[in-house]
Parts: sequence; structure tokens; C-alpha cells
Amino acid sequence: MGAYRIFNLVVLGLLLYVLVFPLISPVMEKLFPSVMRCYYEDFTGDACPFCGLTRDMNCVLSGDRKQDRINTSFQLFLAVYTFEWLIRITMMLMSGRFTGRALPVIDVAIHCILAVCVLHAVNTI
Repeated sequence: MGAYRIFNLVVLGLLLYVLVFPLISPVMEKLFPSVMRCYYEDFTGDACPFCGLTRDMNCVLSGDRKQDRINTSFQLFLAVYTFEWLIRITMMLMSGRFTGRALPVIDVAIHCILAVCVLHAVNTI
């Protein structure tokens, strides 16, 4: 169970980074312009699935009204992001009560269901 708690803490740290990244990205873009670009878009000429997510997240966090409508892929991202926070916190709280492999198996099952839901949602967008 110790390794599972560490895993949950690492995922929570990554989720926190995703929340903080839009706030620090304007500074990073000025300091490191060659790093802060979409290599997928440079290579293919098409926007990657993540293009615009940082901009949309920054608009939500700053309360910026310049963007009338947030794109649909960001809404899906935000729903999955919120769900992931809830799952990680729940799993951290439950890891103190459960021992063995039951909790990681439940975690994997929940994420398999989530993946199917996301794939279905992406196909209907």
C-alpha cells in the first residue's frame, strides 16, 4: 500500500502542475520561446489535441471574458480533470482503510470505465 500512496501523491502532483502551468506559461514563453511551442503542429501543420487547452485553462483561471465560448475538447478535459482529482483524493483517503490489492484493482477498473467514456465522448464531438 505504501507504493500505491506514493503513486497517488505523484498523480496529485501532476494534476497540480496542470493547474499551475497556465499561470506560469506566459513567463516561460517569454524566457524560452523555442521550447514553448507545439512540435506536433510544427511537424504536421495541424493543431494537436492539446492546442488551446492551456489558453482555455488560463481564461478560466483568470476569469478572462475575451473568449466567448470555451471549446468542447476543453470542456471534456475539465470534466476528466475534475473527476481525476475526486478519484485521487478518494483513493488516498481509502488507502488507509484498505489493504491488499483491492483498491488498486478498483482504481484501474474506474479508469478503464473513464477511458471508455472519454473515447465515446471524443467520437461524438
